[in-house]
Amino acid sequence: MCLGPARLPQGAITQRDVERLWISDRKALIQCGKRLKALRDFYQDRDAALRGAKK
Repeated sequence: MCLGPARLPQGAITQRDVERLWISDRKALIQCGKRLKALRDFYQDRDAALRGAKK
């Protein structure tokens, strides 16, 4: 459901490259977490409504 980590280039990489790749990985992880949380919340709300439970 979520993108995998950034692919590292062959050979040595600079500190700048490490930071750039790390930032893109963190952004993707945060976005994925938000999507999955929204999906989880949807199912929790749906199941609670089917049971007649209140939030």
